[in-house]
Amino acid sequence: MFSWLTGAKDLLDILLVATLIYQGYLLLENTRALNVLRGILIFVVVWLLASYFKLASVDYLLSKAATVGLFALVVVFQPELRQLFERLGRPRGREDQQAGAVVNEIARAVEHMAERSIGALIALERRTPLGEYAASGVKLDAMISAPFLEAIFARNAPLHDGGVIIKEGRVVAAGCVFPLQNQQDGVYKRYGTRHRSALGLSEGTDAVVIVVSEERGSIRLAQSGRLSQDLNANELRDKLRALLYEVKS
Repeated sequence: MFSWLTGAKDLLDILLVATLIYQGYLLLENTRALNVLRGILIFVVVWLLASYFKLASVDYLLSKAATVGLFALVVVFQPELRQLFERLGRPRGREDQQAGAVVNEIARAVEHMAERSIGALIALERRTPLGEYAASGVKLDAMISAPFLEAIFARNAPLHDGGVIIKEGRVVAAGCVFPLQNQQDGVYKRYGTRHRSALGLSEGTDAVVIVVSEERGSIRLAQSGRLSQDLNANELRDKLRALLYEVKS
């Protein structure tokens, strides 16, 4: 009996560790933090080699650096760690319902703006924190509604030319400046500033960025440095649901 309990405990231990590692990987996937993690792995490999070959000076320096590095990691990964714990503690059903309502409001606003050829640029944060880009605009922390988004992008509105950032179902900032796509890319010459900004942000993060063309009244989605074809409201709604639920799964 005791051997059975010991085996069950070991299995539970392995499952919990595997779950934490998997959730951590999902959180860091396609983010800048993943590059930091790769650097840490290289550091550990070098340290192990120095210890194995008895390189005393190198081993000593790396051991001291590791002590300081533990505290630095908490600072570097603070946004990712916070998101991980929030995700683990958030009720799934409620989260799905909220995401569905957010998608509907965004799609409704985008459809109205496209019909009137009002330009818009909306970024939805996924795993990569967009705090540095939110800081370039006006902080809002407001509930999402179609009329509110339309008011932000209304012609001659003060925040019309910038981008909106949406995080966890709320508009966290508007009038934000996003990085332009690499000018060496051929796409740079074919699109305006909004489309290049959408591509630029989606290249450096895993954000999903919606663009409404002021000239053509078209709706497109930028992800991983690529633009979708023109979308209608229903297609946009379906794509957003799939992409947002993918992050939460």
